[in-house]
Amino acid sequence: MKAVETDVLIIGAGPAGLAAAFETASRGLDVTVIDESLSLGGQLIQQTQNLSSLPSDLSPMRGFELAAHLIKQIEEYDIRYLLGHRVIGFYQDGTIGITDEVDVFPVKTKKMIVATGAAENAVAFPKWTLPGVLTIGAAQTLINRDFVKPGNDAVIVGSSDFAMDVALQLSEVGVQVKGIVEKSTGVLSRNTEKVKQVNKIGIPIYVDSSIVEARGMGAVEEIVIKQEDRVFTEKADLVCIDGGRSPILDIFYQLGTSFGFQKELGGWVPQYNKDFQTDCKDVFLAGNAAGVSTQGALVLTGRLAGMNVCEALGAVSKETAAVEKKGLWKELEIVETKYNLDIWHARNRHVDNFTHPVLKDQFIS
Repeated sequence: MKAVETDVLIIGAGPAGLAAAFETASRGLDVTVIDESLSLGGQLIQQTQNLSSLPSDLSPMRGFELAAHLIKQIEEYDIRYLLGHRVIGFYQDGTIGITDEVDVFPVKTKKMIVATGAAENAVAFPKWTLPGVLTIGAAQTLINRDFVKPGNDAVIVGSSDFAMDVALQLSEVGVQVKGIVEKSTGVLSRNTEKVKQVNKIGIPIYVDSSIVEARGMGAVEEIVIKQEDRVFTEKADLVCIDGGRSPILDIFYQLGTSFGFQKELGGWVPQYNKDFQTDCKDVFLAGNAAGVSTQGALVLTGRLAGMNVCEALGAVSKETAAVEKKGLWKELEIVETKYNLDIWHARNRHVDNFTHPVLKDQFIS
């Protein structure tokens, strides 16, 4: 493949990347979207749970419906898609190395938006590597994308909103969820309606509890649970672990950006200013890469990053951009404070802590 030249390179085709693509392409910029997956939408395409914390212009909808909406928004624009591709490096001349695992070719871009998403964190316990122990995201993928029943008897480790969603989805496909194990003294899910649904179908929730070990010959067969002074065993051929998520940072390590730690945003997060611009002046970020949050927030950060890139490239006036950005930040505040006030405070702290000057003219020093 020949070298590609573009105004904006967006890395990641999930909700943030698609929202950024719409903002930039709809204002006449030449946009290229790259993603390792062969399809647009990221994790949304396999999410069947209803998403309520969305921007005001979007009605509550299921994850795959939001993906379809965001994809439809950009259909009319001449966006270049490099699906099944990934970034492998940044060169001294400012070009970016891209591969489809067969060929390697350079991309030259004026601005880049990194929307690489988040990865699930493991929860380690004795024999947690036995087959049958997997993340809640992997279980959801098996159910909704691959149409595979991942087990017969399940235990879920963790009690977030996502864990509640997966517990309900497992039950819907005939998996008996034997219990939800939470180390904290209370359920972490902030969605009381989902917790009520879980209680209604009889799934026990064990708080102030932990996994002693998994047991089995060649695969998990049972799980040992400790709750206060009580230790008991549940039969399980499926254990779904919910260790939360952290931003995927590989690209930022290669770029040499600075980082700050915000536990509520998923841990280490690239430093960025109110324009979602990193200390590489041509590199912006969005979505979970800017801090793990709700799907609505991912869309809004994608819009903000896209708007700031449009302003930087002269596709919109500073006056227009100022009005648009003020409205988007207000929407972001509403969405995040409704879901989790701590995330909103952490994001503002992170932005306020951006003390480094914008240093680099190219993608590498």
